[in-house]
Amino acid sequence: MKILGVTGGIGSGKSTACHFLQERGSFIFDADKEAKNILFTSKDVQKEIEKSFNTSIMYERKVNKQKLAKIAFANKNNQTILNNIIHPLVINLFIKKRDNLYNHTNLLVVDAALIFESGFDKYFDLTLLIFANQDIRLGRALERGNLSREQIIHRMNLQIPEEQKQELADYIIDNNSTKESLYDKINDFYDEIM
Repeated sequence: MKILGVTGGIGSGKSTACHFLQERGSFIFDADKEAKNILFTSKDVQKEIEKSFNTSIMYERKVNKQKLAKIAFANKNNQTILNNIIHPLVINLFIKKRDNLYNHTNLLVVDAALIFESGFDKYFDLTLLIFANQDIRLGRALERGNLSREQIIHRMNLQIPEEQKQELADYIIDNNSTKESLYDKINDFYDEIM
C-alpha cells in the first residue's frame, strides 16, 4: 500500500483531485473533515480551545462556527495554537485508519490543506501539490459562496506560500485550466505512481 498526501491552497482543486483518485479505487482520508468532526464532537477539545483562547466558543451546547472561525483565522499565532490542539488527534486517527487498511487498498490518499505546516508529510510515501494561480483560486473559492473575498485572501495569507509548497512536494499538478484537464493529469499521475 502506498500513502499519498495531497495538498493545495484554498480553491486549488485538491479535493476534486482526491475525489477522482477515489473513483480510481483509492481510499481517501479527508483530514480537514476529520478535524472538523473532532472540533464539533470532542468536549475535551472544546474545553482546551476555550482555555487556550480564554473565551467561550459554545452556543446552546454547540460550537459557534462563526466565533471559532473568527478566533482561528485572526492571525498565524491563533491558527498555530488551534492546529497544535487538533493536528495530533487527526494524525492519531490517520495512523489507526492506515493500520486498518493495510493490505485492503493499493493507495491511501490523505486530503489535507496543511500537510507541510503540520509535519503530516512524514507519514507519506509521496506528496502531491495541486497548484493554481492565486486569481484562479480566488475565483473558485468565491463561487462556493461561503466566504467573502477578504476572508479568502486572509486565509490564503495564513498558509505557507504556494512557491514554498512547490519546493516541498514530490509532485506538482498545475490546475489552471478545466476540470477535465485536471482529471487527465491526475489519471496520468495515478498510472505513473501505481
